[in-house]
Amino acid sequence: MSTCLAKTAYCAQFVYDNIQLVSMWLSFEDTTVLDNALITMEHLYKSGVVNIHLKRLMNEQSFFEIEYSVKKIQSKKDDDIDNEEQEQQREEEKIKFILTLDDIEDHKRQLTFCNVDLHQNMKQKIILLSEQLKLLHIIENIYLKLLKLEMSGHPEYQLKNEKYDIYDRTGKEVCGLST
Repeated sequence: MSTCLAKTAYCAQFVYDNIQLVSMWLSFEDTTVLDNALITMEHLYKSGVVNIHLKRLMNEQSFFEIEYSVKKIQSKKDDDIDNEEQEQQREEEKIKFILTLDDIEDHKRQLTFCNVDLHQNMKQKIILLSEQLKLLHIIENIYLKLLKLEMSGHPEYQLKNEKYDIYDRTGKEVCGLST
């Protein structure tokens, strides 16, 4: 019972700390499918990592997922903490999200529909959506190749976990995504 209360308290604190982000997620009239797709794209470009898990040897389903993080929104700033501690806190104050196979398919569907619905004067967003779809297609092809190697019995691809960074390592903002 106490762990249930602790989880509830943690969730309530998370919502309280990130009320702006939660409000945006729940606001149907302000957020469109395009906005959701662009938000997800931005976070994938900032911190996306693909994790491929090959587990058929253990009679489990092999799968891949995409992990990304969102910086926790800070409502107050401590002036008493020195810069090094503040930097360490900033590193720790990220919320991790995982896109499962179903979530990835939903995201691809969003990108496809948004790409079709965009007006011709939004060429930059059309290009960004197309490039994200290509990236997801490449990820899926890599997964399928690794899966074929696993299923054929290749010894180096049994019970293997692969990790691929898909975020921008230059640190530059992707033009057209940031608000």
